Amino acid sequence: MYKKLIKDMWDNGGEAYLVGGWVRDRLMGVPEDKIEDIDLEVTGIKKYKFEEILKKYGKFKKVGKSYEIYILNNSMEISFIEGDASLKECARRRDFTVNSIYYNILEDRYLDFFDGIGDIRNKLLRYVERDSFLEDPLRILRTAQFMSRFGFSVDNSLEKIIKAEGNEILKVPKERICRELEKIYLLGIKPSDGFLFLEKAGVLEKIMPEISSLKGVMQDKIYHPEGDVFTHTMMMLDVLSKEERTSELFWSILYHDAGKREAFPSFNGHCEKSQEIFEREITKFTDNKELINSVRKLVRYHEEPLKMFLRGGGDRISVKKLAVKVDIEKLLKLYRCDVLGRGRSDNKEELDTIEVIEGIYNEVKNDLKPLVRGRNLIEWGVEPKEDFGEILKKLYDAQIEEKFDNIRSAKKFYFSKVAGSPVYKGI
Repeated sequence: MYKKLIKDMWDNGGEAYLVGGWVRDRLMGVPEDKIEDIDLEVTGIKKYKFEEILKKYGKFKKVGKSYEIYILNNSMEISFIEGDASLKECARRRDFTVNSIYYNILEDRYLDFFDGIGDIRNKLLRYVERDSFLEDPLRILRTAQFMSRFGFSVDNSLEKIIKAEGNEILKVPKERICRELEKIYLLGIKPSDGFLFLEKAGVLEKIMPEISSLKGVMQDKIYHPEGDVFTHTMMMLDVLSKEERTSELFWSILYHDAGKREAFPSFNGHCEKSQEIFEREITKFTDNKELINSVRKLVRYHEEPLKMFLRGGGDRISVKKLAVKVDIEKLLKLYRCDVLGRGRSDNKEELDTIEVIEGIYNEVKNDLKPLVRGRNLIEWGVEPKEDFGEILKKLYDAQIEEKFDNIRSAKKFYFSKVAGSPVYKGI
């Protein structure tokens, strides 16, 4: 559709160019049908005519204050240039030279005012102009994202202004910061490169002081020959393939050992401390309750697979009890990152334990649904005024411990072990 739109603009006296990520990705060898981000820049046409043409291709909305952008069908971004500004002047507003290249699809011709093509060839990130780069401080994080996503290095001048102006990132709304940080992990070839750059530039300590402060918190040399907790955390970011990564795992990895500094040197209780730190810090980035609740549990219970390993592997009841508290499949992915994100060369036993726990979980996961409901208690003659919640919890705990496995044996257990017990009478 975008090709027809471009031709329509030219046919009506305007000029329409592909710009930004579409052009960059094409120059980097990505097939056109695989490029999802389509940005256009249109000039040389009256605004009313431009909007008339847009209406033919769907619905659009305008966003931005100082620099208005049209969003067509909630996907395509279109910059409309009104007035006498040249394309080169417009290109100066772009963040990096690699994103400042224009492409005329009708003539198959690039317009490259700042040698962005050369920088793509050399895998180098340079800003187009210092002042325009800092107009949106989020570009500080985008620098780290591009490093990890494309394997680019950072020009010295760009690194210097990020070090000098790092505090500007604190002016960016937390939702935008959260999204950009997650992109470093979700899109990166090697996510740790992006975060190590932010640490080197002094930005990480401004936005994630609890993570930055893990430098120098040394660990047991046998289990963690890689050194301190910060190094371990960075190594964990690179373990999973892009397809396996999720936002939940990203935040879980970052904060799973955040409590080790406070729990040093024994590290006793660091899981609980890590959970507390996560719950305190995550509100600086997001209010997503579902995400926060999931990550909170993963951080709190991240050492449980290790405890099972040290006990010689998991068993049905211990796996069931853990599955009631946390999503075991996600937890085991986090644990795999924990195992492989360190300097040890032989991790076979712990990886074997993951397979054992996975196998047990697959056997028992269908047994986790509560057998006894409130209606069953009523059928058994229990008065509705009784505290059903406490009774059902007691019965569910017994079910998880395999004291019964069907409704008949549950009823028998209730009358023999619960209804007449001193604990029950005290409810």
